[in-house]
Amino acid sequence: MGEVKDIQFKSADHVIKEIENMNVKGGSPFGRAAAWAYKLISDQESFSSKEELQLRYDEVSGKMLKLKPTMATIYNTKKMVYDLLNSNLNNKNVSEIKYLISSLCTKIINHSEEAVEKLGEYGANLIKDGDKILMHSYSSALMSVFTKAAESGKTFSVICTESRPLRESRLAAQILQEHGVNVTYIIDAAIWEFMPQADYVMMGADSITWEGSVANKMGTSMVSKLAQECKKPVYILSEMYKMDSRTREGHRVELERRTIYEIIEEDDFDQLDRIEVINQFFDITPAYHIRGIVCEFGIISPTSAYNYWNQLEEKVKK
Repeated sequence: MGEVKDIQFKSADHVIKEIENMNVKGGSPFGRAAAWAYKLISDQESFSSKEELQLRYDEVSGKMLKLKPTMATIYNTKKMVYDLLNSNLNNKNVSEIKYLISSLCTKIINHSEEAVEKLGEYGANLIKDGDKILMHSYSSALMSVFTKAAESGKTFSVICTESRPLRESRLAAQILQEHGVNVTYIIDAAIWEFMPQADYVMMGADSITWEGSVANKMGTSMVSKLAQECKKPVYILSEMYKMDSRTREGHRVELERRTIYEIIEEDDFDQLDRIEVINQFFDITPAYHIRGIVCEFGIISPTSAYNYWNQLEEKVKK
């Protein structure tokens, strides 16, 4: 059975359910969850033809991308699976095709885990004793950096925003607490008040565009702009698998909006006539607001990120 953090995936449909329930958190875990979905289809389900197999992949792909359209890792996993599926496999039977897809998904999962581990080491090198870091939202890459820095004996503290409406940062604060890191937990609206106390900002990413801009949890762009005003460097922590290759062809990152009832209660207003409630869940941070992207290749300039995509793709597919 598959695993992402504390989730034991039992089937492809179980993966969909955990994504829908927001139990999968972070761009990297979403990519690994997608790989588990294709792998579990390949390992557990029976098909009479390649066409029937692809129809099942199509069904699961559509559901995952509809639920989390901003996650480049889900799209990239789908693209690699379909590239293999549509390659010269005419001499292979369905069982052989399923085995090849399952093996590819295992490589994707392993590469993602290794990449987050590696970038954790690079990011931890940036942290010095006495540093105070401001973070926004939850990110497995952020947690990799902070836990490695703490485990190496470094003493630092973190200003942690709530990250409304779902307040994902509560999980980050708990992990930091468990590693002996002092946390100042603030509401999102207090960022300007506390930014001057920070030495620098570290945040994650859900997608990286071809020119180096970053899609991440709503508020990331605001944090980066406030950091620029306060002359605080911003580092984005992300494996390069979050590069959205579609943006190379001019496609824009689709920014997810979620149900309005995550930000209002049903009885907050007598009626919603003339009131438009928008739960915008992601925004875009321009490359020029980012000092560097910390990834498995090191600390790189945002505008050079695209140079690493082919290298990554070749490594995963070989």
